[in-house]
Amino acid sequence: MKKAHLYLFSLLFSLIFIIVACGPDDSETFDEEVTGDTETEEGEQGEDASVPEKPETLEIWANDDEYQYAAVEHLVSQFEEEHGIDVTVTPYLMADQDEAFALDAPGGIGPDVIFQPHDRLGNLVTQGLLAPIEIDEEVLGEYTEDAVTAFTFDGEVYGAPLVMENTALYYNKDLVDEVPETMDELYDLAEQLTDASNDEYGFLFEALNFYHIYPWLGGYNGYVFEQDEDGNYDIDDIGLNNEGAVQAYSEIQSLFDRGILPRSVDEDVINGLFTDGKVGMVVSGPWALASFSDALGDSLGVVPMPALSNGEQPTPFAGVKGWLVSNYSDSTYWASQLALHLTTADSQAYYYEETGEIPARPDADIDSPYAEGFLEQSQTAIPMPNIPEMDQVWDAMEDSLQYNADGDEPEEVLNEAVEEIHEFIHMMQ
Repeated sequence: MKKAHLYLFSLLFSLIFIIVACGPDDSETFDEEVTGDTETEEGEQGEDASVPEKPETLEIWANDDEYQYAAVEHLVSQFEEEHGIDVTVTPYLMADQDEAFALDAPGGIGPDVIFQPHDRLGNLVTQGLLAPIEIDEEVLGEYTEDAVTAFTFDGEVYGAPLVMENTALYYNKDLVDEVPETMDELYDLAEQLTDASNDEYGFLFEALNFYHIYPWLGGYNGYVFEQDEDGNYDIDDIGLNNEGAVQAYSEIQSLFDRGILPRSVDEDVINGLFTDGKVGMVVSGPWALASFSDALGDSLGVVPMPALSNGEQPTPFAGVKGWLVSNYSDSTYWASQLALHLTTADSQAYYYEETGEIPARPDADIDSPYAEGFLEQSQTAIPMPNIPEMDQVWDAMEDSLQYNADGDEPEEVLNEAVEEIHEFIHMMQ
């Protein structure tokens, strides 16, 4: 390691030590033996010295979506009835919670629990804002493995996963009788169905959006940051310009050249054409399900994307949203119990019925042909990196996709993008 890096590491360690010394009292972080199913509370089934005294109140920030907020309120009322703790449920736009939380929590006026996507985790943890959720391996195993991985940072689990989302293949049964088994066959069918002069297409996806092209990148063995066996990311090992990534870009470029994809198309255009019945197949996520099902009814189908030319399955990004406990909470134990209650199998099944969001645990009992397509696709999905350096990837890769659509050499485009990412990360450090 270079001397400069050693110096920076020592400085960072010293700063972290000072912050921790001045930070909140962690004495109430609950015992390692405690699980989400604790029953031995003082005054209920006997005295247990490992269980902290109950607080009078807790506060939780829920996303301000009408259906999500109502579902959380219902589940919180169960927790209140069971444990005798009053919980204030505050509606707060999920996208704005992290910044407001970073300002409020250190001052002691923030909530005990917030709702966030896993890719915000790195920034929140490095600011010292979150307390780990410690549960035993048996309880941890009840969640989908990828969901747990997504909320793991430096070997600690910080979130109770509630829902997972990844893209899959929607199709219109009136235009596509049966989805092909391979992508090559899908492209051939799409070419037959495409009449751009009438805004009719066989297959569309956001080919200028890094999130939406990742199924091809990952399926051909490209990757953002290499991970070790413990899930730690190596920010110096970026695989977005390896041989597989170049193959993915070349394949996507060929779709422009064949006229299958227009060279400029966004989500609104895709969704509008699909709901108008002018597109046979699109790649999108569960967030589009409500409008698609309303428009197409029984003609709508959802299945995993077909196999790529190398025989491997596409690997979309897996996004996970869940409950995070404030490190500044006066009762991190009971805040954690609340987070765990909101993510039991029954809670997640109820939340799906009310919101359409896919559960983050396989034992949640749901019955939906649409959900099955996303769940099956999730088996090949890869959690989006949750470290702060991921923020430096998006702009460079989306610029590269525009160059790719313009016909530039894929290998050169990706080499430049990766070099730019390395530079951005170096500046960040």
